[in-house]
Amino acid sequence: MDNIEITFKRKSVKNISIKIKSQKEVILTYPIFISKKRALEFLESKKTWIEKKLSTFPKELDLVDGDVVKYLGFKYRLKLITSKKNRAFIEDKIIMIESKNIDDFELKQKILKEFYRQKAKEIFPKLLVSWEKITNQKVQKLTIRDSKTRWGSCNTQKAYINLSLHLVKKPLDAIEYVILHELAHLTHPNHSREFYSYIEKFMPDFRERGKMLKTLSL
Repeated sequence: MDNIEITFKRKSVKNISIKIKSQKEVILTYPIFISKKRALEFLESKKTWIEKKLSTFPKELDLVDGDVVKYLGFKYRLKLITSKKNRAFIEDKIIMIESKNIDDFELKQKILKEFYRQKAKEIFPKLLVSWEKITNQKVQKLTIRDSKTRWGSCNTQKAYINLSLHLVKKPLDAIEYVILHELAHLTHPNHSREFYSYIEKFMPDFRERGKMLKTLSL
């Protein structure tokens, strides 16, 4: 597990647990009555399992010329340009990143994320309005969050919907499925048979659309 950052947390818990946050970060939590040496031995015993889990995470990009990024389900090559501006845009099936310092990885990350955020702000509300009309539902507030654990969520009492910023990387069909999924919770605040029957009524191919989400983990 070279190049993996291991964070040790000693807490008032009963058992040792391992949480994998990213391709480069693993958190090991262990009880206060167990020594760090014992925790390390446990970590070593789980090495194969950890490496298998780590392999399921998308490879982190270096954000250099030629890297491939996704937008609306399509793959785009990156091209970096030194400029006085800090922005990203699409040109001839290429995502161009203009930056004052093209060697600054964190700056490029920020620029690309802002590109995704602006696109999400353009696309998500339009799709939501369309599906509100189809389902005769009304959402009081839409929030776009940098969520890495859930594609969407719904506050059924307030009729608020949250969508993950990273959803903009998926095909439109998949985005529509997530939106309908959250809208359905306004009528069925659960995942019952009636909930899925409600979705199927408006989107017969919802299962196929849902599978599109599994090709990109959060």
